[in-house]
Amino acid sequence: MAIEMEQDKKQVNWFNLILVAVFIVVLFLVTYFVFFKKPELINIVAPGSLQSINQISQVHLDPTPVVQSLNKYFTGSYGGTLTIPTPGRSNPFAPYQ
Repeated sequence: MAIEMEQDKKQVNWFNLILVAVFIVVLFLVTYFVFFKKPELINIVAPGSLQSINQISQVHLDPTPVVQSLNKYFTGSYGGTLTIPTPGRSNPFAPYQ
């Protein structure tokens, strides 16, 4: 003889369900606007005083002759090579003498 007992049905927690649904919708909207939505471009016409900046930005400067003409102060006939001393002691845990 089997004894059957009625099991209580679990109540749905509507607050948690709505909270999860709102979180998923917000996550979807943020993902859409950050990764997929292309922003509208706004055309702004620069005033006449700023139009000359465009000409300056197109100037090409070649710095190689200036860099090659610089003196080398740390090598050659101006003082030999630069030596960097080693900081600290050879054994930092040894007591002072």
